[in-house]
Amino acid sequence: MGDMFNTGIELMFIGMGIVFVFLAMLVVAVTFMSWTISRFLPEATDSLAGPRPKSVKQDEDDGELIAAIGAAIHRYRKDRPD
Repeated sequence: MGDMFNTGIELMFIGMGIVFVFLAMLVVAVTFMSWTISRFLPEATDSLAGPRPKSVKQDEDDGELIAAIGAAIHRYRKDRPD
């Protein structure tokens, strides 16, 4: 009984070690790919940087859109029978 328990514990540690080594290799590979892409293809990482700052014209358009949505919600709630 004790021999079977020790074999199970040994197998558990071997399995966990293999998973740990695989995950560590995966982290290294992803880090290396990220570094390679940002080094040799900087234009590819620029598109992933996020949205560009809005211009003043876009802010005005957003204000009009918010006002229109607010008016539509107000009208919907007013016309809805309760």
